[in-house]
Amino acid sequence: MNQGLLNTILLSLAFVAMVIGIHKSIYESDIATNYWIFMISLILFMVYRHRKKRNSA
Repeated sequence: MNQGLLNTILLSLAFVAMVIGIHKSIYESDIATNYWIFMISLILFMVYRHRKKRNSA
């Protein structure tokens, strides 16, 4: 699979997870119950950054 495409997919999934987390937090008025969604977003973003740094070096 193309590395650039995989990086784009990771970044897109991180963004979508963040938007879903924000939406659910506003709708339910509680961030604590949606903490796991934000952590998935953070993990996806960290994987994206790691892959981008590794590919550019």
